[in-house]
Amino acid sequence: MRLSAIAVVLLAACGPSSSVDEGLGLVGDLDTSEAGIIAFVRDGRYTSWLAEPAPRDSVRSHGPRVRVFFNDVLAESLRAGNRTHPLGSVTVKELYDSEGRTLRGHALDVKIAEGAGKDTWIFFEGLGPDYDDNYYGRGHSTCHGCHASNGRDYVATPLPE
Repeated sequence: MRLSAIAVVLLAACGPSSSVDEGLGLVGDLDTSEAGIIAFVRDGRYTSWLAEPAPRDSVRSHGPRVRVFFNDVLAESLRAGNRTHPLGSVTVKELYDSEGRTLRGHALDVKIAEGAGKDTWIFFEGLGPDYDDNYYGRGHSTCHGCHASNGRDYVATPLPE
């Protein structure tokens, strides 16, 4: 009983966004509003990007299995070994069940400003089909911690070889 009370407190402290639209408009061809990001992933507009070959075990969060996609802007920046990525860098993480067969949702990071720091990124994570209880926001407090401790400029997944 005590453990469940602790879990409720932790979820409340690190829970989903208040769904406040960041109001940043388009970054490339991506509408950075929460509704725009949901439409983007639902339409699968990222599926032609460079991607990991198949779902793999998740290293940290986002559920048991994931598959990561990189847009051209981010892929070029990672190949160049840049310390900070340029405006318009985007990564999409598909979130799968433990067998890696059923797509459950998406996590997405969008570089919205030049420079370094958590506030140069919008983070999103949501589960379908409704996407009605999402993590979303500029420098989102739940997301940036893990992304800051791994990788380069908040990108924790290396390019597939």
